[in-house]
Parts: sequence; C-alpha cells; structure tokens
Amino acid sequence: MPLSEGLSNVDVVLYALYILGGSAKKIHTEKIAVQAYTFSEERFSWILPEFRKLKYPDKTTVRYALESAKKLRLVQGRAGRDKGGSKSEGWQFTPVGIEWFLKNEKKINGKLKIEKPISSVIPKHEAERFVRKIQSEALFQSYYASKSLENASVYNFTDMLSCSPDASKEVIRQKFDIMKSTASTINNEVIKAFLKQCEEKFKDLLN
Repeated sequence: MPLSEGLSNVDVVLYALYILGGSAKKIHTEKIAVQAYTFSEERFSWILPEFRKLKYPDKTTVRYALESAKKLRLVQGRAGRDKGGSKSEGWQFTPVGIEWFLKNEKKINGKLKIEKPISSVIPKHEAERFVRKIQSEALFQSYYASKSLENASVYNFTDMLSCSPDASKEVIRQKFDIMKSTASTINNEVIKAFLKQCEEKFKDLLN
C-alpha cells in the first residue's frame, strides 16, 4: 500500500510547503516539488519509465495541487512571474491555510509515516522574538490594558506593520497576513485574539 494512500495531492503538497517554512515566507514551486516527491514518489514523479528511473519530481502535478489549494484560500502565490514582472514565483500559506494545516497535521503525518512529527517550523528563538515585538507595540499595549481597540488609530496599526498609512491595501493586507500566519503557527492565543480584533477594527484597510 502506498504510504500516501488516503491523502490528496493537496494534503501532501501543503505538508511539504509547511516543512519548508511556507507559513512565514514564499517558497519556490520547484523546492515544494522536490520535498513532496520525497514523501510520495508514486504521486510526484514523471510518468515515462525512462524518466521515472531518473527520479525527477513532477513540478506540474505539484503546481496543480497548489492552484487547487489557492482556490480553497489555503495558500497565496503563483508559479512563475506575471507579465509585468511585479509578482514573483512562490507560494505561502494564508492564515486560513495555517489553521487548516494545524488541524490536519497529525492525520497527514500519520498517513505519510514520518518518524518525527513537525512541532514547529519557526525556531523557538524566532517565535519568542516575534512575541516580544508584538508585545512592545503601542497598539498591543493599548489593547492589553483595555481589551479593546476602540481608541486605536490607523497610524498605530500601520506602524505595527512597518508600513506607511498611504501604502496600498494589497501591501497592508500582505503584511498583516504574514503576521497573522506567524501567530497561528506558534499558536499564541493572546496575539491571535489581538490580531482578530485588529482585523475587525481596520477591516476597511484590509478588505
């Protein structure tokens, strides 16, 4: 029985993306393809025998899985550059995707029979640095004191994201999603609750 039986291509590919650090940064399609191939050669190798024996990972199959995950809003990104060259190759989890992965990690790990389950992609010292940074922000301190963002300003919010209030909504949303994904990955409930309130308070900027 294949090790990956009972899993979809999306399951395996997103497991590979997570291992490679896709909760916090974009990962190139080819890197994801190589990692997915190590989990399931029967799914992600070339079809013709003369190429299969060379152990080539099939990037096309992986790209289709990533595109399917994108339609489900689990990942964002693209394969290759767009025509204008403004958006580069790479894939990254959305906050929704991180939540999905954390719920399904144990099942996927069990089916793939990985000896050591993933505890966290983000090293402990980086997770601690992230928490300290959020806790030092004026916006968080105001929220923590009052459990409310009633008096918070747009300037507080964009300052936390290290961008200008005049930045495009796309940039603001991207920076916020990275922050939200990191909070979900390290599973810090206080910061997750804080960011949820931020999302509601500043929804006009984020939508």
